[in-house]
Formats: sequence, structure tokens, C-alpha cells
Amino acid sequence: MEIRDDYKFLRIQDAFKALHLHVNLIGVIVELGFSTGSDCSCTLKIVDPWHSGSGLPVKFVARTTQTLPRVESIGDIILLSRVKIVLINRKITALCNETSSSSTFALFNGKHGVGFVPYQSLPKFLIREQDKSFLSNLREWLITYKFEDGSCCFTPLKDIKEGECSNLSCLIVHISKVYKDKWYIYVWDGTELPPCNILVKSERLPLCVEPDMLPTYILRKFPTFGSVLRIIVDRVSEKQAIHCLQPGQHVKFLNIFFQVNMGLWNATFTPSTKMQYTVSREMQAFSPQSMRGEKFSSRWNPITRCISRSHSGITGVAHEDAPFVSLMDILTYHNVTAKFRCIVRFIQVYPQDIRKLRDSNGKIKLLAILEDATARIHASLYADEGEKFFGCDQSDEEAIVKKMNRLLGGEEMEQVPRNPPWVQCCLVSFYKHKMDQWGSRRFRIFDTWINAS
Repeated sequence: MEIRDDYKFLRIQDAFKALHLHVNLIGVIVELGFSTGSDCSCTLKIVDPWHSGSGLPVKFVARTTQTLPRVESIGDIILLSRVKIVLINRKITALCNETSSSSTFALFNGKHGVGFVPYQSLPKFLIREQDKSFLSNLREWLITYKFEDGSCCFTPLKDIKEGECSNLSCLIVHISKVYKDKWYIYVWDGTELPPCNILVKSERLPLCVEPDMLPTYILRKFPTFGSVLRIIVDRVSEKQAIHCLQPGQHVKFLNIFFQVNMGLWNATFTPSTKMQYTVSREMQAFSPQSMRGEKFSSRWNPITRCISRSHSGITGVAHEDAPFVSLMDILTYHNVTAKFRCIVRFIQVYPQDIRKLRDSNGKIKLLAILEDATARIHASLYADEGEKFFGCDQSDEEAIVKKMNRLLGGEEMEQVPRNPPWVQCCLVSFYKHKMDQWGSRRFRIFDTWINAS
């Protein structure tokens, strides 16, 4: 492909040699940082056909955040006029300073075949015929371009560490606004988050990071294997940047912070977090559809088989022939009522006082919080199924306590920290109100028992 270089634009490789000069540049945005509200600035990186390594940093300084670049998609094209090549933190950087120079910019869609009208530009910008030729050539080059930054390594979700920052290459599954000042980005990479020790003694554990579980019609868009991580966005500068993210995009986040709260993983952006370009070919190869396991059909539920985790053998079930499914499979199953077999952890039970395990009629009545890599759910245990589950004489409280402690992963029910073992379990879904079957859908443990130690 031939690209004209006889115009006023400087190749990016030559910009590195133009220290203290004002130059014109055009390039593809491959990395995007967040704006800082304190000084109305933000940074990004650009490449062109002659310099496609780690890219040239570009810093923008504006009078207001409204005139900072609002990049719609990483991979879009930016045209820069009269930016100064400077040293910032010992790195060659193009400075577009609206407050002290005549610098200007314009942002264009990076897709091939799109028009030449910028979706954002400063008032001083005027597009010229020569600019259109450069835009067309860059868009054509982007079709086969693959960004490679050897300085970045990415950590899969299965290997992240609490209290540390890592780079993450992931798929955007969903984005939701919970309050006027808080957003959640749901991301997935096909691997399972490390199971957490349970550190809470008596407070009831939540089912999810967000205040309320997402509705079923949204959960049906989620992968049913691997973990979906919640990234919490609550700073103004972060919210201004995430508008370029859309479900279905494959994005690379640099330097995000991982933490655990109430036994649930979440992540937050840091001042140095950036988003990096990923080509569409990578996105197609990195999807639940391409990574999903074999299909099967059973007399219980036709779901994709994808459970490879082994269980501890602490529990037994009456349906060893039934396939294992994930809790997300169960939550998103197309029928309200069905039977399932899964591998889960019992992370909490109520009541915690074994003396209150039976109701006024002497029947076992217990509510458990079950967890696997995909979700948490409430599941009840009642009456005869409770007697089968514990397999003890109802007067033998000591035996029941001992079995419950094995199930919860501690010497005592309220002991912390605990590391509940993985156990197999049969669940049945049912509804409480015929007129609101999905809204009143519940889960109950059945045909499952704790084996003798």
C-alpha cells in the first residue's frame, strides 16, 4: 500500500527526532488513558504504518474537560495540528495544549468506508482534501494491522492476586449504571477467578458485587462458564472514558487493581489505568461461542457441557448419571422448573445456630448460599430432604454440627477464615406464584447427602 508522505504530516518515527518542534501528525489510537479532573488533561498513544511498535504518547491539556478528546473507539484515527514534541517523564511526547498554543485535533471513525466528517474537533480545525487521502489509507492499513506492544504482559483472571495491579485482556460482557455516580463493567476471559476464603462471621453474604442481581434476560447474554469480573467505575474521569466501551468488544486494560469484598472479586481503575487497542480478528477468536465445550441433551436439561472441576467427595447424590452444569446455566435456563446437578461450595447457611435448624413442626428448614465460578444463588433444604441430607437422628445435634462444619470448611460453623470444599449437589427449580413464575423462581436441594467421614 502506498501512502503519500509529501504533505505536512510528519511520520511518527520522525516525530521522535523533532524535540521542541511544532508538527502535524495523523495516527491510529491504540491506547487510551483517563482524563484527570485536576488539570483537565488526558493521554493516548498513536501509531502509523511506519511506526507500529508501542506508539507515540500524546498528552492533551485543555481549559475544560469538554474540549478533551472523547474517543468513541480505540482504533479510531486522530489528526493533530501544531502539536509540540516535548519530554514528559523522560519520554518523547506530543503535547496538544489548547491553553497556550494553536494546537488542534480532530477525531474520525477508524472503520473502512466511513465518511470524512470528524465526530469531534476543536473549533479551529478545518479538514482539507489531502487529509481525506491520509484517512482512507490509514483505514485500509488498519484492516490487516495488529498492534503488538512487547512491554505488556497480561494476567488471566485465574491468576490474579488480591491487592495487586495487573493487565487484563478480556471481553466486555455488559455495562450497567447502578446509581447516578456508579457504573459496573462486566468482563470475562474464559478462565475462573480464584475461590476466596470466607472471612465474614455472621453478616449475610451478598449474591453479587452490584446491589441487586441483574435480570434474567441480561444474564442470558453472559457466558455460562468462566468467571465474569465486575469493574467498578465511580470517578468522573473514568465515566467519561468508558463511553467508548461496548458489550462484545475485546479490550485490553493496563494496570487495574484487584480486590475482594465479602468473598467476591472486583476491580477498580487506577490513575495509571489505560485501555489498549485490539483488532476484530482477536475479538472473534475470543468469545464464549468459540471456547464453549460439547453439547449434550439429557432427561434433565439440554445445556452445554463445560464443567471440568472435580469435587471433594464429601457429598453424594442419587443421580450420578446426570451431567454437571454451572450455576449460570441454572440461572439462565429457559424453563422455570427443572432439575440440575452441579459442583458448588456451601459458603454460608442459615440459621447458623444448629438449635434453630428445625421449624415449629420439627422439620429441618435451612437456607444455603451456594457458589461456583459463575454465580452465587440461594438454595433451601427442607423437611425429608433435610433428613436425607444430614443422615442423622434428629436428636444427634453433635453429628449434624460435625457434618455441617465439613461442608463449610471449618472446625466450627462461625469460624473464619473458612475455605469451603467443592461438593456435588442436586438442585430443583420451582416457582412460588403461578402468576409470576420467573419472579418467584426458587431453588431447593434434593437427593443429596453428606457422606460419613
